[in-house]
Amino acid sequence: MNFLCNNCNLNADIEDLRKKLNNAIVEKNDNLLDDEIISLSQFLDNLVYECIFCKKKLNNSSKLNLKDIFGTHSSFYYYGKEHLFANMYFYIIEGINNNELIYVSMQENLYVELIEFLKINDVSINHIKFRPVKELIMSNKQGDLIQLKQKISSICLEDEVKKYNGIRWIGQPTYAIETTSQDDFLNWEINLNKALSNTNVSLICIYDAYDYMHEGKVINEEVINKSLDTHSYLLKNLILEEIS
Repeated sequence: MNFLCNNCNLNADIEDLRKKLNNAIVEKNDNLLDDEIISLSQFLDNLVYECIFCKKKLNNSSKLNLKDIFGTHSSFYYYGKEHLFANMYFYIIEGINNNELIYVSMQENLYVELIEFLKINDVSINHIKFRPVKELIMSNKQGDLIQLKQKISSICLEDEVKKYNGIRWIGQPTYAIETTSQDDFLNWEINLNKALSNTNVSLICIYDAYDYMHEGKVINEEVINKSLDTHSYLLKNLILEEIS
């Protein structure tokens, strides 16, 4: 099963590039600062987004670097865990440098692999904690935007959080949907832009583009289509670009 747009014939190119990236990471001993790895990862970004964003435009005049992102609700579409890790490395490093608490909500086996990957690359994991977004989703379900904003505010007042300048939350929609429901997740996504506005919290949703392009088990066409309408920014080439 294939959910790509009718005009997209890039499946083989994307798969070939994924393999090249994976091989390069092994050959370079997981050195994500290597120019070849960075270049391959960004090429893969562009091909994946060319498929997913075939009917949507990015505002190239409005971009954010990965440092000043509080209040943003962004998305990233990864094709294979190596592609994900290569991008999250830089995303997390910026958060650590800004003394942010990094909350990660993803399938636990993937989280364990991410942590090991970061350790190999000499990233301090003291700032990184596993925290599912389920509590946010259920707050939104129980009390819509008002209760969601209250939940975010209460989290920011927790003793653990007050040690930091803010929160950089990384959430995997696959995990969120599997632990709640698709409807609850999508309804939560609608309110996140307003809920995060004027807070010291950012949240990026990391979508499994491989699942979408080949199987649609969790990340199906409805989830992808609505993701294009509910996020304000897209992580691409290590920059957040505004979604028009």
